[in-house]
Amino acid sequence: MEDNSSWVECHFFPYKMLQKRYQTLLLEHLKKAIEDNIKSSDPDQDLLVFSNPAVMEAFFDDLKNEYQNGFFVHVTEERQDLQLTAAYIGRYARRPPLSELRIKNYTGEYVSFEFKDYRCNGNKVLHTLKTIEFIRKLIRHIPPHYFNVIRHYGLLASRVKSKYKEITDSLLEMPPTVKKMKDWRERQTMFQNEDPLLCKICKKVMIFVSAYLPNPLKSVKASFQTAFP
Repeated sequence: MEDNSSWVECHFFPYKMLQKRYQTLLLEHLKKAIEDNIKSSDPDQDLLVFSNPAVMEAFFDDLKNEYQNGFFVHVTEERQDLQLTAAYIGRYARRPPLSELRIKNYTGEYVSFEFKDYRCNGNKVLHTLKTIEFIRKLIRHIPPHYFNVIRHYGLLASRVKSKYKEITDSLLEMPPTVKKMKDWRERQTMFQNEDPLLCKICKKVMIFVSAYLPNPLKSVKASFQTAFP
């Protein structure tokens, strides 16, 4: 490297080179994974056909011939709004990879879930997997124990935030305390000026068991709809 070298701003990413490089590294990784599996004490029966070197070479040569330009790599345009990008990454890191609302059916052996398929213009697609395969794909997104997913910098950095908090607490006024929400008994006492659980005869506190509504809510709603169509 030259002594007078410097960073040059470039907005073009050589994605074609990345496609070929990604293809080479991925195929090498697959070859090694297959060889390690075959040499293991409990090899996968479906992979034993690759014990023949000619089969191994022919299989990966066919892949290279079919994808001569390399494997597809999705490279988006340069993002201008970095705050939006950081917010997206933060939401993804803190939330589960799949919402429970997307799971539509579970039979014990199979799980059916819904997702957006961007190959179909972002339309929702129902997909079914075996339960063990669904769990295997789901736990890929669980980080290792003690893995720091989000790091805080500046005033919120773990190393200095306690010191800054002492300074801000001394400079700023304490926020007003939020009053605890009153329960049903307290609200009724304020509204009727008497304790609803206090017996009027023996003056002992009763235990609330149930409430009886002479007019169910659905009948009240029906009457309102009749009066105000």
